[in-house]
Amino acid sequence: MNIEKMSDDKLLKSVLLEVKKEKDQLHIVLLHLKEIYRRRLFTEYNCRTLNEYCVKELGYTRGEAYYRVTAMKLMANSSLIEKAIQKGELSLTAAVVASDYLTKHPDKSVIKKEEVISKIARMPISKVKEILSRPPSGPKYPPKNEVFPKLKVSKRVLELLSQLQDLTGEDQTKLLEVSLENKLKQVKKCESKAIQKPSPTQSARSRYIPQVIKRKIRSRANYTCEHVSMRRGRCTESKNLEFDHHIIPYSKGGKNTLENLRLVCKNHNTRQFVLDFGPKSLEKITRKS
Repeated sequence: MNIEKMSDDKLLKSVLLEVKKEKDQLHIVLLHLKEIYRRRLFTEYNCRTLNEYCVKELGYTRGEAYYRVTAMKLMANSSLIEKAIQKGELSLTAAVVASDYLTKHPDKSVIKKEEVISKIARMPISKVKEILSRPPSGPKYPPKNEVFPKLKVSKRVLELLSQLQDLTGEDQTKLLEVSLENKLKQVKKCESKAIQKPSPTQSARSRYIPQVIKRKIRSRANYTCEHVSMRRGRCTESKNLEFDHHIIPYSKGGKNTLENLRLVCKNHNTRQFVLDFGPKSLEKITRKS
């Protein structure tokens, strides 16, 4: 296509066609991102968020990724907002401004979203910012005071330490250290027996995972997510870790054993749920919560 040789009329018609294609293409990209998010497919690349996937795998800048993911989430569950984006009545910038406004608003329902979008549709971004510049009124909560945990020693503990010191002549700190070491040995011995032969309570059908099993799994996992992706290898996430019935889901009879449980990050736990039960089951749970 040689644009320089186009006639005036053809050039003006051509740019209208290309703009329409651009708007349609943006809508299609957002629909793809919506389905990738619905299936949590970005976790297969060991990405923590859809934004991270857009940057690392799709080549967007951080700003471009943020604008597209924000617009996608804004149009989720709303055909009205989706049509506004598809027709070009709502730009990516306007979508981000609207999303920021709605995040601060106490009413986060789909109806409220559509009301806001109806007010700003087809308006220039300067007007959009003007309309949404007034902060929404809502309840203000005082900041929570930070609480730092402190070790509380009862009067009885101090009395026992004092009696032991009188009898042995040893330092109280040393006595306490020896007592804790002995207790730790007893607990580890009980743990070993519990893993080899669970008690009737542990064997019963329950979601409760004994602490001994949790500790063993955390140690095995080295306190990082155990999910291994075929595309990117093992996940390195060490925050927001959860226990997942990996081989056989709990609802299908999966047991709380070392073999059936694994330690995974929240994203990969959600992805496993989608693989086991489908995206629609996840959507039902999300709507209820």
